[in-house]
Amino acid sequence: MSGSMLGLLPGCPEGLPGTPVEEAGRAEELGLSLVLGWHEERLSLWRPDGRETPLSVSFSDGKQGYRLTPERVRHERLIKALGKPRQETLTVLDATAGLGRDAALIAMAGFPVLLAERSPILHAMLADGLQRAPGELAEAMQLLPCADADTHTLPPLHAVYLDPMFPSRDKSAAVKKDLQWLQQLAAYPDEAEEAGLLDWALGLQPLRVVVKRPGKAEPLAKRRPHHQITGKAIRFDVYE
Repeated sequence: MSGSMLGLLPGCPEGLPGTPVEEAGRAEELGLSLVLGWHEERLSLWRPDGRETPLSVSFSDGKQGYRLTPERVRHERLIKALGKPRQETLTVLDATAGLGRDAALIAMAGFPVLLAERSPILHAMLADGLQRAPGELAEAMQLLPCADADTHTLPPLHAVYLDPMFPSRDKSAAVKKDLQWLQQLAAYPDEAEEAGLLDWALGLQPLRVVVKRPGKAEPLAKRRPHHQITGKAIRFDVYE
């Protein structure tokens, strides 16, 4: 990620890529498209010239908090795609953790979750969010050091979960701001990177690999899954 598109406000963690600025207004003057700073005591991302609510990692607010209630978790398609553990191996690796929303869902379903995130910005936001997470949830989620997922030494795994974001083919205003901003921080992988990611996940020999895809998209790397859990807009491809 180029440091020319992101402004870092005072108090941001050290070592993050971006241009240090004194205030959000200065980022707008410099033509920076996003600002990372503290908003309501949360490490947050927002447009310096926009009116959108700043984006932060939170596991208890709004829609995310509702998804994590016990009565909702068991109905989630992702949890159905993960299936029930067949042995004592329970750990799930979320190899593309992003904002940690799906990882939290997996943790609430009873799986210990390892979160891998290579974007230093998203990694810092995840670390901040986990510090504020409810105790039971925080105990079940371990954030790995910021790096590509394939650099980590891992335990035996029940599953590897991949959500390489959705291709940015929809240019309409309906594209969610979360996705727009995340695509600025981490580009969507090309076909070779997709194939490498899936090969690596399968090479870990988990009981299954679960991949989140748009409902009408080709399977990742065009490799046919063992089966699919489908919904209206998205589906989960399962490789065993």
